Amino acid sequence: MPYYYIVLPFGLIVSFIFCLKRGKGFSISNLMLKSVSSLCYMLTAVFALISNAEQYLYGSLIIFGGALGLVGDILLDLKGIYKKDESTYLKGGFIFFLIGHVFYSSAILITAKLQYWIILICVAASIIFAWLNLLSSKITKVHFGAYRSIVFIYAIFLAFTLSTSIAAAIVTHFSKGYVILAIGALLFTLSDAILSNTFFGRNKDSFMYFFTNHLTYYAGQYLIAASILFMK
Repeated sequence: MPYYYIVLPFGLIVSFIFCLKRGKGFSISNLMLKSVSSLCYMLTAVFALISNAEQYLYGSLIIFGGALGLVGDILLDLKGIYKKDESTYLKGGFIFFLIGHVFYSSAILITAKLQYWIILICVAASIIFAWLNLLSSKITKVHFGAYRSIVFIYAIFLAFTLSTSIAAAIVTHFSKGYVILAIGALLFTLSDAILSNTFFGRNKDSFMYFFTNHLTYYAGQYLIAASILFMK
């Protein structure tokens, strides 16, 4: 337990410093700091699991999801540093984050034991969310271009993590662990919405966009990691 409470505030401070620096653009030094920030939420999850070892399966899946997110983090920053390979790094980032959501949603489905009809509702809601995301792109002036298909597929998995976490919170009568997880998943989704505007929109790469994107992302990841400690 003590290690968790040491790593968490340290990680939050490092991540906040990164958010401030990241708002100024891409750089190798920012990539290094981002890697440390992502490592900190990983360590938060690890020490949370050590403190609540009974939730071994849930915690392990969350840690694997976080590890994939860490790789995705690095790839997305490499996209901004090495422009000639931008497409490769961006697609790689999508893929790693997508698989990360498979682990997150698996952790929920295995431990919350949602009934099949609830899962079907979550699947339907996720597909609708992904469609609305594409349809609204004309209104929001976001141009996905050649990434339209992968954005659609990724949005389904992103929304499925969010919808299943909310469903789990409801069916467990708002168990603290699932509530924290649901809030984390919501912040993760908000972060991706901002990131979508930053990557595919026009004139939306200001300091505030970069800062809020990473602030909501790390807040979400730390809450997802912290959920391990409060699972019963």
